[in-house]
Amino acid sequence: MANRDFYSLSEGCACWQPGRRQGAIFPLVVVLLPVILMLSCFVINLAFMELTRTELQISTDAASRAAGHKLAFTGLEAQARAAARDAGKRNLVAGKILKLRDKDIEFGTSTRTSVKTRYVFKSGGTPVNAVRIDANRTASSLNGVVKMIFPTFGSADSFAPVQTGISSQLELDVALVLDRSGSMAYGDFEDSVARASAGLGPAIAPPGWWFCDPAPKQSRWLALIDAVKVFLDILAKSPSQEHVSLVTYNSSSKIETKLTGNYAKIPKAMDVYSKKFCEGATNIYAGINSGVNTLADPLARPWATKVIIVLTDGKHNTGSKPEKAAAQAFKNGITLYTITFSKDADQKRMQKVAANGGGKHFHAASNADLSQAFRKIANSLPSLLTK
Repeated sequence: MANRDFYSLSEGCACWQPGRRQGAIFPLVVVLLPVILMLSCFVINLAFMELTRTELQISTDAASRAAGHKLAFTGLEAQARAAARDAGKRNLVAGKILKLRDKDIEFGTSTRTSVKTRYVFKSGGTPVNAVRIDANRTASSLNGVVKMIFPTFGSADSFAPVQTGISSQLELDVALVLDRSGSMAYGDFEDSVARASAGLGPAIAPPGWWFCDPAPKQSRWLALIDAVKVFLDILAKSPSQEHVSLVTYNSSSKIETKLTGNYAKIPKAMDVYSKKFCEGATNIYAGINSGVNTLADPLARPWATKVIIVLTDGKHNTGSKPEKAAAQAFKNGITLYTITFSKDADQKRMQKVAANGGGKHFHAASNADLSQAFRKIANSLPSLLTK
């Protein structure tokens, strides 16, 4: 039986016998292949569109952050625009750099009413503390629309993505927690530990000087006051309003100034010790706790970001572990920075304290380095992408 097209049951075996229906699938493939190709093109185009939108958002965020950072520390909109454009050139969107027009870069104010609410951007107004970038690849943009990879019949051959990025300078409440232990009366390069152990005062001090006399002219304490003034000058030029409190510590801690926008109060409070600088141990734990208390003051702004800056020129030698205080502060939403000053300072420990507090550590070997450390912290205080 030639050309049979059924299962043969001969000899107890069910076997397929190819016949006239051989190759019947080929017409179906011919019919479906264009559909498969169209679906493939659609999926590829869809993936390309999502990738392009992501690239555009990344470029927009980079441009707004660069502009916001430049605005925060120069106050100049022209430099902020230049920073935004430079950031755009460093990122590709669908194979082309992001080009921004003046109208794509907008300055204004960002505010919020609590830490649980979003920042709201308002164009214009003062003080200018935010930059909004409206980046797009529309027909009117400098780069034009984005062409599809596979133009398909009956569908668009291009698309026009639009993304927005807003960078806001955060309003900060900053607690300065400063060491006024006995070693701060010594010079920056003196071995205060060895001299104190030998019962010797600072080599930089005038003859007959002893503790509770005025701080010597070249002392670490007076260098600290100069460095703090540099820090406050930078904050004063910021477009945001930072409030600052002052805590000093030796064997115990003291809140010298509650949070204030009147920065002149800070060095004035420090000058009290310049006139009468006495001995004391180093209780960093107590200093951090007092700093936390100033930031938790009922009059503190609930929407402000909280920061503590801790400075020491020596080694923690009394009280509980400062690492514990830093970790607790961070748990309560406070970022903690540390500065070690002079060769006598315990850099390794203070690096850990900063790590526990979610911040950074800086070391200053000399009086000149100290001002630079405060400058670096001022320039690294957080800004935020609020959209």
